[in-house]
Parts: sequence; C-alpha cells; structure tokens
Amino acid sequence: MNQQLTGYPSIDKPWLKYFSEEAINGALPECTIYDYLYNNNKNNKDSVAIEYFGRKIIYKKLFNKIQETAKAFVAIGVKKDDIVIVSTITTPETVYIIYALNYIGAIPNMVDLRTGVEGIKEYIEEVEAKYVVALDIAYEKMLEAIKGTDVEKMILLSATSSMPFVKRTAVKFISRNNMNPESNSKIIKWDLFLKQGSGMDINKAIYEKDKCCVIVHTGGTTGNPKGVMLSNDNVNAAAWQSHNSPILMKKRDKFLNILPPFVAYGFVLGIHTAVSAGWHSIIIPKFDVEKFDSLIMNYKPAGIMGVPTYYEKIMDSKLLVNKDLSFLKVVLVGGDKTSAEFEHKVNAFFREHNSSITLSKGYSMTEASSTATISFEIANKDNSNGVPLSKTIVSAFDPDTGKEVPVNQEGELCINTPTMMLGYYGKTDETNKIIKTHSDGSVWIHTGDIGRVDEEGFVFVNGRIKRLIIRYDGYKVFPVFIEDVVMQYSDIENCCAVGKIDKEHIQGKLPYVYVVCKNKDIDEDKLKQELYELCKAELPEYAMPIGFSICDSLPVTNIGKIDYRKLEDMANEE
Repeated sequence: MNQQLTGYPSIDKPWLKYFSEEAINGALPECTIYDYLYNNNKNNKDSVAIEYFGRKIIYKKLFNKIQETAKAFVAIGVKKDDIVIVSTITTPETVYIIYALNYIGAIPNMVDLRTGVEGIKEYIEEVEAKYVVALDIAYEKMLEAIKGTDVEKMILLSATSSMPFVKRTAVKFISRNNMNPESNSKIIKWDLFLKQGSGMDINKAIYEKDKCCVIVHTGGTTGNPKGVMLSNDNVNAAAWQSHNSPILMKKRDKFLNILPPFVAYGFVLGIHTAVSAGWHSIIIPKFDVEKFDSLIMNYKPAGIMGVPTYYEKIMDSKLLVNKDLSFLKVVLVGGDKTSAEFEHKVNAFFREHNSSITLSKGYSMTEASSTATISFEIANKDNSNGVPLSKTIVSAFDPDTGKEVPVNQEGELCINTPTMMLGYYGKTDETNKIIKTHSDGSVWIHTGDIGRVDEEGFVFVNGRIKRLIIRYDGYKVFPVFIEDVVMQYSDIENCCAVGKIDKEHIQGKLPYVYVVCKNKDIDEDKLKQELYELCKAELPEYAMPIGFSICDSLPVTNIGKIDYRKLEDMANEE
C-alpha cells in the first residue's frame, strides 16, 4: 500500500497494518449490550458461558436466567432509565443482573463493596436510587447506608447461591445469625426476589444511540472517584475491537476472570468482552494472588489477566515448577507500567514452561472503557504499551498550545475512540476538563499522561502530568525515569518515586523513592548506599533522589495501581 506519510499519528495511523480489513473497515455494533451478547451466541447456546466453583452454566441457561431476573426487576417496580445500585462481587447472579437491567433499559451503578457507609449513601443519593442490590456479607453496612434515602427495595444475594452443593456447605461467606432481612419490608432475598417475576410478560428495551448502560467509577488516583457513564455503544465498541484484534482467543476457549465487576476493566473485559465472544468464562468472586498459580493449574485457561505484581507471584511459584503451560494463548497485563526487564523475565518464564506466548500489555483509562492500546506477538516493543486498537487513535499533543506533535515527540497523550465515555454523572465541568473538542472538530480524551507515539504507532507512557516532580529551579523530573533505574537493582521487587516538599526553598519538590525488596533480610543501609550510587551513575544531577525508604509493600488503589498519592503524603509527613 502506497501511503504518503505526514509524521502525525492521527493522520498516518501506522498501527493499522497489524489489523485485518474487517477490523479496520467493519461496522461497529449498534445494539444494546444484551443484544450483542445474544446475537453473538444464539447459535452457541449449548456451550459453557460461565463456570463458578466447578458449576457450568451454558449460554441457554444464561439467557433464561437473564430473562427471569429482568422479570423480577420489573415486578418490584424497576423501570426504564432507573439507576440501580449494584454492590457485589463477580458471581453468576451479578452477570444476570447486569444484562437483565440492560434488557429492560435500566442502568446498573457499580459500587465497590468495600465502600464505607457514608460513601455508599452518597452514591445512592447522587443518582436518587430507589433500588439496591447488595451482597449479603455487607448487609448491616448497606442497611445503615439506605437509612434516610429514597431506597424502596434492597435485594440481597449470596456468593454461594450458584455454587455446587458440596462447595456451598464448605464455604462460609457470612454468619447468617447477624442477618434478619425478613423483619424489614424493604429487604428481599434473591430467591424470593426471583419469584416476584414468575409468569410476567415484559418488553425488551429498544436500542438508543448514546444511551447510558452502566455507571462505573474512577480509581481515585486523579482525585475523588467520579461516576463514569458508559453507553451500549462504548462497551460494545470495546468488546468488538478486542474480538477483531490479533489475540488468539476463540469461541469456547477458557478465560480466567479474576477482576471485580465494579471497575471498568472488570465490567468491560472480564464480563462483557468474554461472554459476548462466546468464551468459557471462569469467574473468581474473591481473588487471592497467593492462589493464582493453583487457579491456573486447576482450570488450565487459554487466557488470563492481571497486574504486574500477580505475575511476580506466579514466577516465584513452587507449584508451577516444571509444569506445562502450553494451554495459555493470551496473557494480559494492565494497571501499571511494565519495564522491559520485567517483560523479558515473564516471557522467559512462559517459554521455560512450554508456552510461546508473549505478555500482552495495554493502556487505557476508565473514561475510555478501559480499552485503548494492546500489544500482540506480532506487534510489540520494549517499554511500550502496545498499539491502538483498530477504531482508536492515540496521539500526543502539546499541553500549552493544544496542537498535535509529530511522531516520537513527547506531549500529553490523548485518545479519540468510540469507547469514549458519555461523561461523568452530574459533573459537567469535570467532564469538560477531560473531554475536549479540538480546532478540527475531533473530540479527544485528555489523559493527563505524558508520552509519545513512534513511527509505527507504538505508544510509550512516561508518567502522569500531575506526577511530574517540579523542582524549585523549574526542572521537571519524570518519576518513571527514576523508577526504571532503581528497578535495575537485582534485589528490588518494586518501587515508586514521589515528590517530597523542598523545605529549603519556598516552592518545589525533590524526588524521594519507596522500594520493596525481594530479600526481606537485606542490609538496608548498604542497599540505600548502592541505590544512591546506581542513580548517581544513571541519572542527571537534577533527577537524583534525596532519599530512599524500604517498605514491605506499596499501597495500591482498588484497581491494583500503585497509590502514589498515599506515598507522597507519607513522604511529606516524615
């Protein structure tokens, strides 16, 4: 193909060479997420859709359960456009609820089960919710949260409901002695809730373009969590682009879903992308990283997902020594930046275990339905975050002028994509700060990340604009450059550089580094001195850390990213 190159990613789109004609020119689905799920699997009804503690639910049963749940929602009064608070973990019932609400045109507002009473009350009041679905282990907290609100019904479901009988009796998620929902007319248990819809006739909601189908929340690394409204079009476009990418998964392949449903990554990829593709989705309601290796060997999935720390654990696993992992086809990693050293180490580990796969790195944000870039075996570069998906554009713009910069020049990374959120719920001003219309009429998500796009379309993220450490003399230090140097030290497992207030000047901050060691008995004074010498040799003087702290672990947000804000607070309290 003869192509006159301009040197600007948004025009050249060099990454499209990695995608098929269908992926580039095919039409995105225009339907509800329920319809996309159904249309893709109406001839796949006898295949397994969900596996839960060994119990297998085929697609035919999945559709029946969605219908049954939809009827029950209508029976208790839920109507089109109602926003329902859903505060659960990933169980089969959670999947039924999501698609049942979509079937009738209502909207699930996915709330982290770990949220405190006041936080849950704020979520309820923000959307004026009349209906809440909650896991029974949070019964007392949820009961307190709905006091004084407009909530008319709270449905309680159990994580054990869909377990095989043997598992159900062995697993104890809750002490039921503390729960007496029958004494409160607002509370209804799941089984009784389903009976409400028996014999009802209901109408399926008609697809509307740009209609919100779910509210998920940001991770809090850029301020207080905000409700992100994603449309049917957003979520389907994310799934469609993944389905039409060079990943090797196909219908009936097993996929291990370990992510919670209340984060965009878990909702969009873990649930919708998996089941709408016809995969055999193994859902884990309460993930324990220490058991990641046993889950892999027990289920032998074709696809797994996680954050970098999860893969550190399996590389150290005694259970996986000499085990054959050739069943793996796709290994996805997201959340935090992965170094070239880490990537090579993971790839070498899988090759040693009879698997030729390479780590698939990605980059996105909740506001883009957690879908923007990904790397494949045929499209990968060290330290990159892969290439944009086929209907997505990622480019860098000058933060001051707002103009796109040429390839390989740094700027603020922006995303133009059909997965772009409708906006933040009830926060127009905040929405306008991140979604902006450029002079040519194109609309972009401004990520707040500094990075570049190279001549082949590979995206390189160097850190957040807000994470920039600006010294008293105006020098700007990217924490990721310091972190890359520190990670060269063989005994370092993880690290994070933050800005510490410069008390000797009236303004500015200086780099300070928190590190986690592989060897917990290491000589800390010696380590700090050697890290200082390493940084002195590798970094410019203005980027030199003023100190190091050794800790057992780094704090993380609810989606597994390092919580640099908390570390920065710690540094400035010392």
